[in-house]
Amino acid sequence: MLQRISNGIVSWQIKKNLLKDNQRSLYLYAYEVLLNQIINIVVAVVIAVILRAPMPVLVFLVSYIPLRSYCGGYHAKTNGVCTVVSAILIIITCLLEMYIVGTAALYLPIAGFLISGILIFIFAPVADNNKLLDEEETRRYRLKSRQLWLAEVIAGGIFWFVNSRICVVLAISHLLLSIMLVYGVLKNSKMGMKEL
Repeated sequence: MLQRISNGIVSWQIKKNLLKDNQRSLYLYAYEVLLNQIINIVVAVVIAVILRAPMPVLVFLVSYIPLRSYCGGYHAKTNGVCTVVSAILIIITCLLEMYIVGTAALYLPIAGFLISGILIFIFAPVADNNKLLDEEETRRYRLKSRQLWLAEVIAGGIFWFVNSRICVVLAISHLLLSIMLVYGVLKNSKMGMKEL
């Protein structure tokens, strides 16, 4: 469906001489990604409204999306599956934020940041058939993922004293990202075994 919509937009822009036909595939891909992001944001807003959890959703999106874009990991085969997985991760984040209280809320950030840091330093970036990386990109993504992780951990440390609930959501986001990272590694190793 997104391909059809993207094709319609690109065809119209080419017809109006706003785009060149020789780069049609690039524009189609860009519009498909843009439309998918818009749908994911709308779904996130709906979840935030239904669960009355704007802070967890916002913190999750702000922390998860940039870090995930550099760490890689599991990538869905279709945009629909991507949207469903994203929605599930947001719902899990909101529910965990509601129920993790007391001592667990004090220790979760430490454990979450430590586990995610170890996994990011060992595995990131994890390439996928949908997003292959050359040597230079791998080096750049590795550095960027580590820098982003560190920046978010520092922000989490500050929020631990100012608003511990934000710190808890950051830790949950990092743990979910770690799961996606490891799942991507396992998926890649399984595919490698099948090819042999």
